[in-house]
Amino acid sequence: MRIAFVADSHLSSRAPECVHNWIGAARAVAALRAELTVHLGDITLDGQSSPDELGFAGRLIDAWPTPMHCVPGNHDMGTGSGEEPVDPRRLAACEAAFGPGYWAVNCDDWQLLGVNAQLLGSGTPDEDRQWRWLEERATAGTKTHTALFLHRPLVRPSAAECTRAGRYVADAARERLSQGPLHASLRCVFSGHTHQFLDLRHLAPRHVWVPSTAFVLPDAVQARVGEKVVGLGLLELEGPLMRFQLLRPDDMLAHDASRLAFWTATH
Repeated sequence: MRIAFVADSHLSSRAPECVHNWIGAARAVAALRAELTVHLGDITLDGQSSPDELGFAGRLIDAWPTPMHCVPGNHDMGTGSGEEPVDPRRLAACEAAFGPGYWAVNCDDWQLLGVNAQLLGSGTPDEDRQWRWLEERATAGTKTHTALFLHRPLVRPSAAECTRAGRYVADAARERLSQGPLHASLRCVFSGHTHQFLDLRHLAPRHVWVPSTAFVLPDAVQARVGEKVVGLGLLELEGPLMRFQLLRPDDMLAHDASRLAFWTATH
């Protein structure tokens, strides 16, 4: 099975550069003949505060060349994660536009699980329901291998990597995800959020940060941990084998966010 990944597309009529790159990503995915696309969140520029962007992005997803499963990002439904309250209305609007925030797909020997990172650490009934669902999937599944998809990275690349709060899944939730019922089968974790590419092959499970399709953040705004590029990912699953590659189509431009009109209007 061929699975394409996109992340942090930040779609909005206020950001034509982001839409341009999205169209370039769609052309690339069509040429690759992928069977499924996973969006790793921050689908919209600011759908949490501009609900019209949810519909705008939803229409672009409808025109995508493959079926797509999405996990929410902070720009789609709010930050949550114990850093701010989860707004049930925003959560409902996000799911109405992009489908359930957590989902499962079976593929040969693999179980593909998407989770809503914004619920992790929120202490809400929605978080409890997601944990119950995840644990049921982990204990009842017959698949040998699990791939996990969520917006925020699950681990820091090194103990020395100390950045602002909000980049990573909270520690308690990270431990529960990585050491709980998924522990025996979890092979790989794919995330967005950072607008950087990083492939931590040396860790078990393997952790891949998928870069934004939309833009990069300059070093003056965001510390460099991985590679600051725009692009998309391609995962190929065949039996127990997994192959991942980063793709950087020529017509996807590495826009500097600080030079775009939406940024200058709000900063």
